[in-house]
Amino acid sequence: MPSKPVLSDADKKAIRMRLGELCEECWITHGYKKTSIKYLCENAGISIGTFYTLYPKKEDLFSETIELIQKRLKEKILDSNRRRQTKEGFAQSIKELFREYDSKPFLYNVNTPDFQSFVTKLPKEALEKIKFDSFETFKQATQAANLTLKIEPPQAYGILSALLSTTSAKETLAATCDYFAVFDCMADILVNSIFA
Repeated sequence: MPSKPVLSDADKKAIRMRLGELCEECWITHGYKKTSIKYLCENAGISIGTFYTLYPKKEDLFSETIELIQKRLKEKILDSNRRRQTKEGFAQSIKELFREYDSKPFLYNVNTPDFQSFVTKLPKEALEKIKFDSFETFKQATQAANLTLKIEPPQAYGILSALLSTTSAKETLAATCDYFAVFDCMADILVNSIFA
């Protein structure tokens, strides 16, 4: 009986990277439940056995993928605010974040049945790892933008979080107005009112 080929560390890293890319693409277009290990393996050019060598469960790949997405998004927000250290620049970073949320609801809307199906299969430790500390990111973004708040940080964070949550009102707003224009106007007004 022939022995199984042994994957080098470089091979494992390359396969993990490709599976992560595929996982993110599938999650955006189909969601967690409709993304199969078989599909991921076929498109990554690996066997199902190789997949299970790297990830004991489908959820392990999805957890790793969401951690990378969160890290990338956080860095994008912080970089944007470092480059544009003005209230207008901060408002622009909020507008970009909103468009990211809007374009990929399967990734960012944690209240969908699909996302909840994923979360309920995670052990407590994995759930803690993917918990995104958005308040801490808000504080870091404020520091990166070199801006001073007029109000207490929790209140400012709450205001901007409520603003971002308007993604759930897209259909209602889009029926009567330009959904993004409304958001952009509110972002400019609110950022201007909470920062000195």
